[in-house]
Parts: sequence; structure tokens; C-alpha cells
Amino acid sequence: MSPSMSMRGACRIWAALLLTLSASSAGAACPSWSGVPVVSPVIPCDSRGTNQTAFNNLAWQQFIALNWAADPNQPGQPNTSVPAAAFGAPGTTPVAWETYKESSEVFRPNGKAPLPWGASQAMPARMLAAARGHGKLAAPKGIKPLFMASKLTEADSSALHDIAEAGTNGAWLTAQPKMNNYLTLFEKRLNRDEYNYITQNQLFIANKQASFAMTQGINMPDGSATFSSYGTVGAIEIKAAWIQLDDPSLWPMFKTSTAMVSYPVAGGGMTPPKQVTVGLVALHIIRKTPNAQQFMWSTFEHKYNAPSRTELGNPSLPWYTYYNLNCNPTTDYYQCKQNQPPKSCNGEGATCTPDPYTAPVQVVRNTPISSTTTNDIAGLNKSVWATISAANPDSVFLNYQLVNVLWPNNNTPIGAGATVPLTNGDAQPPVNQQPVANVVLETYHQNLNCLSCHASAPIAGPKAILASDYSFLYDAATNPGTLSRMFAAQGKSK
Repeated sequence: MSPSMSMRGACRIWAALLLTLSASSAGAACPSWSGVPVVSPVIPCDSRGTNQTAFNNLAWQQFIALNWAADPNQPGQPNTSVPAAAFGAPGTTPVAWETYKESSEVFRPNGKAPLPWGASQAMPARMLAAARGHGKLAAPKGIKPLFMASKLTEADSSALHDIAEAGTNGAWLTAQPKMNNYLTLFEKRLNRDEYNYITQNQLFIANKQASFAMTQGINMPDGSATFSSYGTVGAIEIKAAWIQLDDPSLWPMFKTSTAMVSYPVAGGGMTPPKQVTVGLVALHIIRKTPNAQQFMWSTFEHKYNAPSRTELGNPSLPWYTYYNLNCNPTTDYYQCKQNQPPKSCNGEGATCTPDPYTAPVQVVRNTPISSTTTNDIAGLNKSVWATISAANPDSVFLNYQLVNVLWPNNNTPIGAGATVPLTNGDAQPPVNQQPVANVVLETYHQNLNCLSCHASAPIAGPKAILASDYSFLYDAATNPGTLSRMFAAQGKSK
């Protein structure tokens, strides 16, 4: 700005420029959408109303858009040249959300800056070394590493190392013999709007979070003009669950990906890495929009995951990934007890004996998928399946269902200095009437909803009370040199 220009004149010109840019951005980001799910890569700006039906419809539309084949040249974007007739075509082609950044690529050891948005996810060095030792080559682009790590080091910073369900002190989920008793593997990703917010404000450095939270407040972008410098979609976080699929006859029933996997073994250590096909069994899509300052929390599952409690007398499917129709209490490790969390022995001392990783868990859905007048998700699922089938009768996504959507009835922006627990915004549906839970991602806490925990998500640091806008990802931020000093201390104590 020229020193001779008056402050008032400069502000007027700057404001006009911002309005012009915001208008053009908003126009480009808000495509026409009727409010009813369609087989199209369109991701609407927001719900068409503030009620359960409106958010349910938006949830399905987001699911379709984010599961569109990814643009190979624009990470995080759908390939708009792919026709609706190819939506959900069997195969391991990455979909849009799979090209989001994995959380460990953003929150890295030693306070290092996030990897560039366009950079391909690297195979962790430790996993790559082990693979080469067993005659394997480096994984090509598009193959995700899925394994459990005991320590986070720079060499493992891009690893998908999570086998534990949230809030369980390390409890995992093992599938039934139909899936060869494999462990369920999790990954967490975030979109470019959230990535830009974190990187531009240096929130990947733990020590910078507190001052930012106090002065501006950690208030992630919602896709509105106010946050246009970060993007026009709003922050999106993804949590996905995968299971290894050895039987090729099952592949056409699942959204599949190619992965390098390595599993923990009893007593410590890992299995040798191997390249396999994995199938998607569960997906959380968490998004912030102008109508959802407490975020909208939509959760999807594969239809063959587990039966509802009301179906146990007459199961609707011939098999389930996490429920054995012929479970024998005399031979089953957990005696066929339903939703029994494995004992991990985390923090319980050397005398504790953990449960075996290979023992399957008999999973049951405690709350059936809603079919009420005000929240007819079962009816919506059938309607969307018909729409998908009309476009592609062989779509793998005909085997996925919306479980529920949590949204704020009292939409409340979060300001500077906010502390945990944050408001839940009168989240609907009420947890005492209809808990929003995924049987794979919240197997052992099906009586809660997402905000029961996420309202207490803090910034990084010991005894932190400042809020991180409902995201637990920010707690993974580090400071320069902190992990190096920590591991050095660990080495001296051995």
C-alpha cells in the first residue's frame, strides 16, 4: 500500500477486492444441488436446512463425492471425467478422500513442517527396510502402509499405525474367521482446507497453539467467505477402518485398496510387511460448515459388519465380518460375549497378560439404524441405493450404509480462549434417545456419541485446557527437538 494513500481509501479498495474475490470463490464452490443425494462428485457448501433430514441427505452426498475416483493430478479432488456409470467400480483405484493428507504427514516429529500437499505418502523407512529384507520392493504410488508402530519416530512419521479404538486404553478389534481373524486397521486424514489452516498458522508446532487459541481461538474453516484463504469446502477429517481381504471373491463387495501391512505379535515385534488387498469396513466423515459449527458427524459402515441386537433371532445376512453366526461359547476365547473389549495391559504392569490379537470379537449393533419419522435413515439408505444402482448396478457402494448423523441444533461459534469441554450445540439426535455410534470405530462405546468425547479435545501439551475445536488431531503436535530428547532419555533409562 502506498504511504500517500489514505487509510480510509485503502480500506475501501481492499474491502471491495475481498468482496469480489469472495463472491467469485463462493460461486465456484457452491454448485447447484437440490438437497437430495445424486450420483455426482458435487460436494455442497452446506445442508439445505437445519434438521435431521437435511443433514442426512448432505451426509450421503458427501459420501458419494468423497468416494469418487480421485483426480491423479489434484490430490483431494475427484476426477470429474469419471462418469456416474463408473461410480464404485470394483478395483483399487484411490478415491478422493484417500488422497487427503494422513494426519502423521501433518503433525510430524520434532515440530517439522507438514509435508507438501502434493507430495505422495512415503512408505515408512522402518517398514521399507523390513520389506526389502524379506525380498519386497518399495511400494509404488497408491499403496498405503498399514501397520501398528510401538514408537513414533521420524522414520515412521507417515505410517498408519493405529489399531486401537479411541477411548479404550488400547483395545483393538479382531475380525471373525470369515476374515481370517485379522486385526482392523485405522487411518486418519484431513482435507486441504484444514491442512491450509494448520500450516498457515503453524499449529503443527505445539508451543504455538496456546497463544493462538487465546488470541484468535482455534476455529477451523467452515467454507464461508470468512475463511476463503484456507479453502471453500470447510475442514474435513476422515477416520477409516480397513480389514485384509484374502478371498478375491469378496473384493467386488468392498471398496478396496492395495496396502503394505504389518501386524503386532504377542510378546512384541511385528510380522514381516506384505502387500495385500484391504477392504473398507467403516468411515467417519467429520465436516465443519456454516450450519454446523460443532461439525456434522456422519458415519458409514459396510452392511456385512455386524447384525443389530434386534436381528439376532433372525439375522438378515448369511455372514458378517465381525459376528460369527455359529459362535461356540466352549471354544470361543471370549465365550461369545458381545462387544467384549480385549485387554491390552497398557499401564497395568509386567504381570498383566494381554488378550491375544487373533481372538475374534463378537460384535453386535446395540442401537438399530433408525427408521423413525423424524430420522428415517433406513428409508434414505434404500432410496440412495436405488439411485446408485440406476447409475451402476455393480457399484461396491451398494454395500455401504449411513448409520447416523450428529449435528448441532444450537449452532454456536467457538471464540478465543475457549476451554474444554466445549458446548455440544444441543447435538441431535440426543444421546439418551439415539446414540450415534459405529460398530467398528466405537465397538466398545456404543452408548455415546461423537461429541461426548470430542467436546473435550484439547490443544497439545500436558494439562492443556484450551480447546482445539473438537479435533483430537492437534494434540499430536510436537516442538523442535522434543522427540529427539525424549528418545535419548529413553535410551539412557534402559
